[in-house]
Order: sequence, then structure tokens, then C-alpha cells
Amino acid sequence: MCKRGSLSKYWMIVVFSVALSIGLNNILLIIDLEKYSEAYRKASGIIYALPFSYQILYTGILVPILEELIFRLLIFKVLRKWIPFVWAMLISAFLFGLYHGNLVQFVYASLCGLFLAYVYETYGSLLAPIIAHMVMNIVVCAMAKIGGFTWIFEGVARTIVVTVVCVVLAVLSVLGMPENGCYKNVKKILQR
Repeated sequence: MCKRGSLSKYWMIVVFSVALSIGLNNILLIIDLEKYSEAYRKASGIIYALPFSYQILYTGILVPILEELIFRLLIFKVLRKWIPFVWAMLISAFLFGLYHGNLVQFVYASLCGLFLAYVYETYGSLLAPIIAHMVMNIVVCAMAKIGGFTWIFEGVARTIVVTVVCVVLAVLSVLGMPENGCYKNVKKILQR
């Protein structure tokens, strides 16, 4: 029997969110999408110029709560009443990407938006995508602070291994994602 009030059911979201944020950032760094987006360079310059505690408070806590209220609770949930899950997920993720206002964050946020809608649908709780979003943003801020991405890209083998491990962990996490704290078939969720 699954305990609906238990926070322990969210552990897989944390694993996936860490893997997704590092893996996606690695892929975007590999394809060097940043060189096509002056707006991204300006936005990231502003964010990373803030003291780390402000980055965590703003980017890691406040922004995820506000964005999840808008994009999952309002947009996705309303779309979900009228159209099938997959379409609601795709449309809300696309709008989430557009909202970020530059090419790099459009790609990153759109892909993350797919996951966040999936998490909201599977867990049936806004807390799930909020946790995921917070973890992703905090991981990226922390990696930037400690030079984690620089370390990953110091060698080709390290870059490949870390990126592949993150992608595999992300995929395995989604395949084992519990529905409302109980493990269900991913195919059933996508067919809704």
C-alpha cells in the first residue's frame, strides 16, 4: 500500500532532476547553442552575478514555485481538461520554453517542461514538479558555482561518460516513476 502523505515517494524525482539538469546542460554545451543566443548570455550573466545565496533563493526556490503555479497548475491543468495528456504536455512545455525568452533556455525549458508536466500528471500533486524544478535549478546554480561543468568538460571521455550516465539515469527514473506514489506503467500515463 502506498502512503499518500509520505515525502519518500519523491526520491525518484530528485534523482531524475539531478540527472536531467546535468545531462541536458552537457548536451547544450556540447552543441554550443549559447553562441547563437546573445539574450541567453545576458540573462545568465545577470543570474550568475548575484550572490550565491540569492541565486538559491530566487532561482532555486521562488522562481520554481511561481513558474509551476503558472505552467502546471494553470496552463497544463486547464489544457488537460480539454485535450489528451500528451497534447497538454507538449503545448505547456512549448509555452514554458517560449516564456524563457532565448534560444538556449527555450530548448532547455521546453524539454524540462515535458518532464514537469509528466511529473505533475503521474504524482497528481503540484508539489512534485515544484520539487523537480527546484532541484534542477539548484543543481545548475551549484554546478556553475563550483565549476562542475568546467570539470566535466576537461576531458572528452569524462564529458561523454557523465553525459551518458545522466541520460541513462534520467530515462530509467522516468520508466520507474511512481504514479501517486505507486509504480504504474508509463504507457498508461501517456495514453491518458
